[in-house]
Amino acid sequence: MKSPILSSAALLLAVVGSAPAMAADFYLFNNSPSGTVTLTVNGAGSINAFQTGWFDSNGSHFNGWSNYLTGSVTSWGSTTEYRSFFSFFPTGTVTSASLTIGNALADGYSNATGRPLELTLYDVTSSIVSLQQYNGARGIFDDLGSGTVLGKITVNGAASGYTIDLNQAGVDAVNAAYSGVGPFTVGARLNASAVPEPATWAMLLGGFALMGGRSVRGGSGRRSATPERRSVRLSAAWRLTARRAWRVPSPTPRYG
Repeated sequence: MKSPILSSAALLLAVVGSAPAMAADFYLFNNSPSGTVTLTVNGAGSINAFQTGWFDSNGSHFNGWSNYLTGSVTSWGSTTEYRSFFSFFPTGTVTSASLTIGNALADGYSNATGRPLELTLYDVTSSIVSLQQYNGARGIFDDLGSGTVLGKITVNGAASGYTIDLNQAGVDAVNAAYSGVGPFTVGARLNASAVPEPATWAMLLGGFALMGGRSVRGGSGRRSATPERRSVRLSAAWRLTARRAWRVPSPTPRYG
């Protein structure tokens, strides 16, 4: 009889091998502005953004547009990424801060990747004057999605707004802007969560094959396990192999 483990491994290999290349749309804040973009400080005070906008991966931007579309959109066979920015004038020193970004429930969210989305905030070194220019600003696009991470959330679905708590680097950036009597500007970048690397799949399949070989060899010359015990052993072995492949520390497995 064919080993169920080897059959499962073959099925997994077929699924992985047939997975299409990913060029699916995913975005937030389409049809923005919707609601308000606010910086909540010290758990109470609220500061509205005085400037919002986006730059795309071609460096394009339109001064005066407050739309802050963020994500990746494919049209006419070409994929364009959009990164957004939000500027505030701090009114004092803070010990905590969070950014709330309004989102349109009607077509404000899209995710065709089937994976969770990660919205990450970055520090911005570009000046306000630079952020207001029209086109050819590929360097600003890069600036909006790189550098020091100020906060991050996982987005699992549509909502009327998303709130991101600033980490200590973000709080420090707000205070630095206040001390320098200048604006605090944050960039936003949206990514689909990572998928396992080919080496990880190889480790998983190798574990399947190893367990299948042991199952076949162990079937002769001794009493076979009951279906219940065999199920427990296979389930435990699968969990152990998956944990090793993902490199997540795990306790010594117990089989019962």
